[in-house]
Amino acid sequence: MTWLWFIGGLVVLILGGELLVRNASALALKANVPPLLVGLTIVAMGTSAPELFASLQASWNGDGAIAVGNVLGSNVANLGLALGLTVLVRTVHVQWSELKIHWWVMILASVVFMLEAWDLTLGAWDGGILLLGAMLYLGGQMVLARRHAQKGQAQDPAVEDLMDEAGDASKSYALLTLLLTVGCAALYWGSDVFVTSAKQIAMDWGVSTHVVGVTVVAFGTSVPEIAASLTAALRGNSALSIGNLVGSNILNLFLVLGATASSAPLAVSEVVPAHDMWWMLGAALLLAPMILLTKGKLGRGAGVVYIAVYVAYVWLVVLHG
Repeated sequence: MTWLWFIGGLVVLILGGELLVRNASALALKANVPPLLVGLTIVAMGTSAPELFASLQASWNGDGAIAVGNVLGSNVANLGLALGLTVLVRTVHVQWSELKIHWWVMILASVVFMLEAWDLTLGAWDGGILLLGAMLYLGGQMVLARRHAQKGQAQDPAVEDLMDEAGDASKSYALLTLLLTVGCAALYWGSDVFVTSAKQIAMDWGVSTHVVGVTVVAFGTSVPEIAASLTAALRGNSALSIGNLVGSNILNLFLVLGATASSAPLAVSEVVPAHDMWWMLGAALLLAPMILLTKGKLGRGAGVVYIAVYVAYVWLVVLHG
């Protein structure tokens, strides 16, 4: 029964995030906010809503291990599992010149988090620094996108996708507001059920909440990224699938952990500096040589390596849990 509640909470959480993104962005467009600004702010941040609400709910319940574990596990899953499965299904062609700045930001975000979490506590100041990173990253994206537009150059595929994800602005203000309210309520209720069920699963398994956070909870909140990346690759949008995953990892650290730590202090499990953060950083660092050594063509070999990394990570987490 616990698993049914867990899955049900996850489904409601994901649907709530979708309602939030679609209707908040539609309201902004209806108010004549430029589509580019909507895509790079409301939609970009809204796609991290499931991770954000799950971590916030865990934090409010005093479960910092789940809150932090969710982000760490999601970041490893995004590269190890989502990217691994994507390039197993279809060879992905990556332009390193377009991706490298985002890769460097992902590494920077990982290092900043590692330094902040070393003392096993994430407080309001730590959260504020991470949120500042989110604002600078999104602001930088906006500047680059405007330069592309002014020069008549094609936008980054990931930016175009964010703009396409905006909702239908032809609906009435009343309907959009109602759907937005429903989305927020679904996010709150879904995250509550999801996190409460995860804690019960930890008790049933006889493992720590940290183990459940970096495995079951993280996998659950990564499902949308896995599905989106596989779909993008199957449609031939290779740059989009990689760009979305790297962008998701950046916002998980800067936005999700930043907002969560700012709302309430987070106690970090001792396993994080000893084990988890290094796997997260390693998975991120591995992406650059993978792309450069294969000349931008990530195929089955890279997929096998990344999936092996994820399986090894989960196995060691459970072993030490």
